Amino acid sequence: MQYWSTGVWFPTQHSCTPSLQFFVKEPAIPIVIVAMPYGVLDSQRLSKASRLCLDRALDWWQKSMQTTKHKTYLVLAGYNVDSGQEIKLRRAIVEQTIHDTELLNNLVEVSASNEISLAQRIARVRTLLPVETITVFVEDRNAVSVKAIFKRKFGKTLQIKKIKAKFEFNHQWITTSTSFAWSARNWFLRIWFELKKRMGRGMRKKIRYWFKC
Repeated sequence: MQYWSTGVWFPTQHSCTPSLQFFVKEPAIPIVIVAMPYGVLDSQRLSKASRLCLDRALDWWQKSMQTTKHKTYLVLAGYNVDSGQEIKLRRAIVEQTIHDTELLNNLVEVSASNEISLAQRIARVRTLLPVETITVFVEDRNAVSVKAIFKRKFGKTLQIKKIKAKFEFNHQWITTSTSFAWSARNWFLRIWFELKKRMGRGMRKKIRYWFKC
């Protein structure tokens, strides 16, 4: 007669069979790193903020995967407005820097319409679930809205890493035309997001209806 316990088989004193040990490897819980998107200047160039954000995230990813590369994922994010151009340029930079095929398999591309949609889409990627920690690299003034939005989806697993960057005069986003406009946009998004959390679904539908009219 033998008795079973988690991971180890223990024979009784009447058994002559040598003890057999086995260990079931638990699936690795993903560590996620996100480089927030900040647009392109043209078909060949990322904006300064986008490149800085990617560089910091890539450096963090390289350091992290030295010990946990099997479960550390880098999310290349972009917005739908540029039809995937930012993600394409970012992937090209990563592939020029990293030559390990196994590591490149840990790249995840996610495109969305805005920060709220981006957090929702990342939270639905099965490969990244369940998240152990999610580190988001974000432009300093954009952090006020991004932190609230991602905190809603990822809770205590969220870590925010801020970077300072100035937007180019020819940046394609009108909200980046001045520092005031960009800061105001992010505070407005933060306030709107907080209000949406407190409003019922019926009220949100009415507001959308009023704006459509």
